[in-house]
Amino acid sequence: MLVAEHLKKYYGKHRGVEDVSFTIKPGEIYGLIGPNGAGKTTTIRIILGLLYKDSGTVKIGEHDIPKELNHVKNKIGYLPGEVNFYPEMRIKEFLKFNRNFYPQIESDYEKELVEFLNIDVEKKFKELSQGNKKKVGILQALVHKPKFLIMDEPTNGLDPLLQSKLYELLEKEREKGTIILFSSHVLTEVERLCQRVGVIKEGNLIKELAMKDIRKYTRKLVTLYGLKKPEKLSGYELVNHNGREFTFSINRTELRSFLNELVNLEFDDLLIRNPSLEESFMEFYAEGVEK
Repeated sequence: MLVAEHLKKYYGKHRGVEDVSFTIKPGEIYGLIGPNGAGKTTTIRIILGLLYKDSGTVKIGEHDIPKELNHVKNKIGYLPGEVNFYPEMRIKEFLKFNRNFYPQIESDYEKELVEFLNIDVEKKFKELSQGNKKKVGILQALVHKPKFLIMDEPTNGLDPLLQSKLYELLEKEREKGTIILFSSHVLTEVERLCQRVGVIKEGNLIKELAMKDIRKYTRKLVTLYGLKKPEKLSGYELVNHNGREFTFSINRTELRSFLNELVNLEFDDLLIRNPSLEESFMEFYAEGVEK
């Protein structure tokens, strides 16, 4: 298992994290969610031994971190939020260099990942786009078949096709029994991948949710322009009204019935979108520190 208990970290007088605790079991994907500045990256860096905590404990398997990090280091795969390797090094040279740290790397599996992610190994790292740099980071995190996989905002900079490939790889890892932790601020992504999520607010893990619970927070914002007889939709949450423009917050489980209601109403146009980051977390944060 991967266990974090009562993690606390301050940068001088500035808070990193105040109190974060969670446990991840083998074959489980755990999402750490919250807006930027909530403490997700600090938590991940403490778990990896890249930051010293002020208090609390971290265990990866049976090993205390950072004290026994060397015993488990080659079993960890890590993808940072921004991937920056040696700019002048060609990708094929980087892969050869990476094998020095992980003697268990299988050349066939490395080749399989290169082809699956469509990585051009002849290019220098500095020549790659942000998305292609992320591809190399994904490969480096997975190629040694880690038992613990930790990813910080893994889909940042990825196009939808590559996101889908990453989801496929993560699901395969989960099926192998890999323990997976990743941070995100996108609820729809978390809903697709995770078995459980932890919500961080201002350095505190305020809530843990199973997927059946997270679905009630996955909403769409539907704006109707030129809507006549808005009273016919009084059973749904109206979050904004400006003249003949009406915006409703619709739970995913209600979306079909809401759209069926629209068939019998007159309106000029409609827009359906995902809530912004702040809108997504408003409901979580309104509930305080109940866990």
